[in-house]
Amino acid sequence: MQRSKEIIVYVAGFTGPLAGNLVLSLLGTLGDAWGVDPVDILLSIPAFMFPFAIMQLFSGTISDAYNRRSTLLFGLALYAAGSAMAALCSSLELFMVTRVIQGVGYAFVNPVLVALLSDIAGTGRQGRSMGYFGSSTTAGASIGPLLGGAFADIDWRLAFLVVASLAAAMFVAVWFAFKDDRQGTGRVSVDAVRRQLSSAFRDRHIMRLSGAGFLAFMAFAGMISFVSEYLDAGPLSLTPEEIGIALSASGVVGIFFAPVAGAMVDKRGPRCCVAVGFALSASAAFALQYAGSYYDFIALLIVSGMGGSFVWSSLLTMVVAVPPSMKGTASSVFNSLRFLGFALSPVALTPLYVGAGFGVVMTICAFLGLVALALAAVPRFQRAQG
Repeated sequence: MQRSKEIIVYVAGFTGPLAGNLVLSLLGTLGDAWGVDPVDILLSIPAFMFPFAIMQLFSGTISDAYNRRSTLLFGLALYAAGSAMAALCSSLELFMVTRVIQGVGYAFVNPVLVALLSDIAGTGRQGRSMGYFGSSTTAGASIGPLLGGAFADIDWRLAFLVVASLAAAMFVAVWFAFKDDRQGTGRVSVDAVRRQLSSAFRDRHIMRLSGAGFLAFMAFAGMISFVSEYLDAGPLSLTPEEIGIALSASGVVGIFFAPVAGAMVDKRGPRCCVAVGFALSASAAFALQYAGSYYDFIALLIVSGMGGSFVWSSLLTMVVAVPPSMKGTASSVFNSLRFLGFALSPVALTPLYVGAGFGVVMTICAFLGLVALALAAVPRFQRAQG
């Protein structure tokens, strides 16, 4: 039964990134359907990401105080409803509203899954389980555009109905598999949430790791975003298909390498592995500015994907190394900040890219990775309990 619960967590972790990146291959299709510029459809990504990042700050905390199963069921129900509503949209404005609903819904899923997985895995398998979780989320991010593309010429609405159906299936699976979950008191209040979050914000261990996650995701998002732009508009002038293949290299490697990285975390320890991960990622980011051929970019993105597998398996393992009553809260703070880093990266780095160029942005991404390493790999001090 424990293994079945793990599989449910992995599949549920797959569903969020699936819808998050779904629109990337539907820009032209949705633009034609609603008579808008395809670029306008890109606004649906921050419409999903910002509510997703912000609401995660509270969802895991609520699961600690109330109940993980109930919190997860609420999130899956809202996410399924938002996905079904997206399939019925007749305008961009309505679509943006449904993307916000999707983002809020999945915000009540993601950090709770991390806390649940830590509870299920127990000691000795934390790294491996977080590696598989990273693999499932990476797979969702990679398959999302493929799913959208597969239905683009048939009916784009079907892609969102697939996501809604998968979320509904996970709702049913969680309902039955976790019906004996006794974690939490079944009661929650604003004061209880405030106390939990206050305790987390005073905990140097949690905040250092959350800061590392914020910088790591900012660096990764910046690298992927501006490599895409540079391959399109730079000296190589690659086709969209060639750019897609190059960018997918990092994700594909992450799908298959994350469980290996997770096993190494259990064997060698998360602090050692996070250092390896950031060293690989930062080196790859810095070297990208000197890449001279298409295959150089692919090779360096593969190295970056391997580094990312070590980074996220290690950070997730370390962030849930807290008392059970704080796991959801720690996961909430960590995931909220790291996804805010992802959402803010293009906003913060675009002026630098326009004014100083590709090389400066890649150097900054490498530097962010090194600062994140300094935050994550230092010895753990006594946590301030509140």
